[in-house]
Amino acid sequence: MDTLKSAKGRALINPIPIDHLANRTNGQLRGESISYGAVSIDSRTLERGDLFVAIKGDNFDGHEYIEQAVKAGCCAVVVNESHRANGVNSAHLSEQSDVTSLSVQDTQLALGEAALINRELFAGPVIGLTGSSGKTSTKNMLAAILDQKGRACATEGNFNNEIGVPLTLLNLDSSHHYAVIEMGARSEGDIKYLTGIVKPDLAILLNAGLSHVDVFGSYENIVKAKGEIFESLSDDGIAVVNVDDPASDKWLSSISAQTIFSFSLSQNCADIFASEIKCDIESSSFNLNYKGKTQKINLPVPGEHNVHNSLAAASAAVCLGFELAVISEGLASLESSKGRLNTINLRNGITLVDDSYNANPASMRASLDVLNLRSGAKIAVLGEMGELGQRSKSLHVELAEYAVKTQINQFYLIGPFADAMQKIIGSRASCHSEKQEISTLISSELIGDETILVKGSRSTGMDDVVEYLTSRFK
Repeated sequence: MDTLKSAKGRALINPIPIDHLANRTNGQLRGESISYGAVSIDSRTLERGDLFVAIKGDNFDGHEYIEQAVKAGCCAVVVNESHRANGVNSAHLSEQSDVTSLSVQDTQLALGEAALINRELFAGPVIGLTGSSGKTSTKNMLAAILDQKGRACATEGNFNNEIGVPLTLLNLDSSHHYAVIEMGARSEGDIKYLTGIVKPDLAILLNAGLSHVDVFGSYENIVKAKGEIFESLSDDGIAVVNVDDPASDKWLSSISAQTIFSFSLSQNCADIFASEIKCDIESSSFNLNYKGKTQKINLPVPGEHNVHNSLAAASAAVCLGFELAVISEGLASLESSKGRLNTINLRNGITLVDDSYNANPASMRASLDVLNLRSGAKIAVLGEMGELGQRSKSLHVELAEYAVKTQINQFYLIGPFADAMQKIIGSRASCHSEKQEISTLISSELIGDETILVKGSRSTGMDDVVEYLTSRFK
């Protein structure tokens, strides 16, 4: 599976005349009319001949690095009109420079237009996917399947926002046969904007949960926002829907002319469904059922939630004409991802399950289920689930009520709701104010053969605990 270089598309399908981008953005072009073959937003990774787009974020401003981009050999720069009006030309782009510049109202939108131009040149199938959880795992599974028959360009990590999605599309070149684009959302309209750039031939909607409910405002708003993925499907597009999700009826009713393909863990009325599911400590297996045919699937990742994710990936592959046996081979070749139920074997028989990349209520329960399958002493180190708004405390309490029913021996809790969770879990749980304190305490108490799960939202930095324990018991 191909991945992005840092903040840079490797090469476009064809060189693009900058006049084309200027017309699409209603921008003002100054200097020689040139063509660019790659786009970068990072002067550190920019290569000679690249187009440099100066993006302004919350903590950075690419306009401050225009001079570096020019020195690195960019063929042209794209800048915000407001920055040019405030003197960016004299401060960062020498009047004597022969580098072409394009002034636009919003460079972030211009990056999206540049990506759309490249996407429109791509002849292969483009698959877009979204959901509250499971996006990255499903994307990796689908890319592993597609790589069995061609070259797939897929989102790196979770580069799934208004900057990451365009950069992925700008990584599409003439050697690719497929594109798999993951899309995330933090507010209504985000998915609609991204799908307008991606223009998927096939759109996968995994689920709607409570991730980012603090910014969405309600579960109903999340359901509506996720459903935006189907709005840019053409009439001959394919909508892949998880009919196990409570919101599926609403999504299905919004799809009109497009083909609908459904998947389910158990409902045999779905186009693809699973049976004979078996989840082990490091893997899963099940029978994949489609049109009366059954294919044994062996997943090298644990958890029923990953079975669900693989059904979504298999659905897309079937729609693209893949045989079930090829789908099985692709899923079997899947490699684990850092921070996503990644098993690390340490000395003294200690097993560390690194699921520190992110967390929400659904993924927390899924991770506890995986840990619960382990034999021997089981330890869970749990950080806060972020971005849950006014429901934060109640959802952490619900997680504690779920956790207390497991056979997990010890819980180390950190975050603002640790006390409330400890009161429910009881003597098996302890509260802590520092990650280092947890790491040191666990290290002093381990005797061997334990399994330790580490999980929390990205903002909590629970990977610090993983790094400490890995270095301590490597």
